[in-house]
This record gives sequence, C-alpha cells and structure tokens, in this order.
Amino acid sequence: MIYFVRHGETDFNLFNISQGQLDTSLNETGIKQAKTIAKKLKDKNFYVIFCSSLKRARQTLYEIKKYHHCKIFFDNRLMEVSKGILQGKKNKQEDYEKFFKNPHAYGGETEEDVCKRVYSFLNDIKKYKNKNILIVGHGGIHKYLDFCLKNKDITKDKLVLTSMRNCEIAKFKF
Repeated sequence: MIYFVRHGETDFNLFNISQGQLDTSLNETGIKQAKTIAKKLKDKNFYVIFCSSLKRARQTLYEIKKYHHCKIFFDNRLMEVSKGILQGKKNKQEDYEKFFKNPHAYGGETEEDVCKRVYSFLNDIKKYKNKNILIVGHGGIHKYLDFCLKNKDITKDKLVLTSMRNCEIAKFKF
C-alpha cells in the first residue's frame, strides 16, 4: 500500500501564491499540521519513506520520521510541478488556463513531462509493491500519482484535477 501525505501549509498556500518548485518553508500552522499527521501515522509500519527534496516536504517528513525508523529517500521526481515564471506570483485563473495550453512558453512542465517522471519513479519502486510505503510530497504530484497508478496515458486520457488539503493522507493500492 502507498500512503501519500501532502506537505503542511506554507504562507504561499495561505495567500494563494503559486509555489511550484520554489523551495518554500512551512509556516506555524504547517508545522502544527505536520506534528498532527505524524501522530496519526505513528502506528503505521512503513518499510520505506520517499520524500520530495523541496523544503516544505522535508519539514513535514521531519515530524513523521520521529516515529519511524526505516530508510528514507529524497527524490527530485516527487517535486511539485514546475510553473516556470508563474511561480512566486499570485495568478488569476486565466493565467493558469494559458499556462496549461503551453507550459514550456512559461518555462514550466507539461503534463507529459510530469507523467514521465512519475512513471519513472513508480517503476523504480516496484520492488516495494508488497510493502507499506510512505510518500511525502505535493498536491500536484498526488493527482499525477493517482493518474499513473491507474495506468492511464496522458496523450489519450484526461488528467482529473483533484484537490488535497495540506497534511491530508491518501492511500493507493500498488
């Protein structure tokens, strides 16, 4: 089973500023959320933990790992979707609509780019298929994990937008 936890709140989340791959920190609420989710997960027996290398995910992991003594791997393939020049700005819905039509024009990643790295990650962790693993990451990566675990093809299938709250847990059969 894959357990997925989105990082705790940041000021960028609070003020609806696009983070993407900017290396932002948890705010006070985010640290409290991370401590709470860590306690909820303390009795889970994780074989291994994977974490985005971005600071907000690492800070969330820091609280969780207090209760777990397993191998931890940081993986850049779990980083949030890059939004290019939209990162660090408060953007309007129309900005995102334009972005998603041509992300490379903004210096960002396409859906194909993200799927490629998520499929690569999933292929590398197949050896843990019969184990409980934890992934600490980002809301954008959550929807791509869901999509890829269903063996969908981004060139044919529509990516379903999902919303995940900070420090929410999702479970995936693997």
